[in-house]
Order: sequence, then structure tokens, then C-alpha cells
Amino acid sequence: MNQKWVFLFVNILIVLLFSGCTSEQIFATGQAYQRNQCIKVADQDASSQCLNRSNTRYDDYKYEVDKANK
Repeated sequence: MNQKWVFLFVNILIVLLFSGCTSEQIFATGQAYQRNQCIKVADQDASSQCLNRSNTRYDDYKYEVDKANK
């Protein structure tokens, strides 16, 4: 990933964190970013797998994080 995009993404997350966004809103923003990156993948199978991974529901994500932190 290009350093410019990583820098931009990190800055967007920082702004969202300090603007009072909920973790669910930040999660959705991250997913949208990931989907945009998946679309750019040239290989159709890899792109489809990437898109499937980016469709995780927030509740499922939160459950897995909570389970991992125990």
C-alpha cells in the first residue's frame, strides 16, 4: 500500500476518533476503505476474497475481539 494512502487513512481515523464517532462508525469507515482497496485488486478471485472479508458485520467483529481479549 502506498505510504501516502496509509498516512491519509491514519489521519482520517484520528479525526474520527476525536470527533466523537462511535467505534461502529469507525469500523464502517475502515470497511469502506478496505472495499475500495479490494476493488483495485486485478486478480478477480483475490478481489472477491478480499470483498468477502470486508463484509464482516460489526457485531461479529466485536464478538471476536471480546472473545480474543478474554
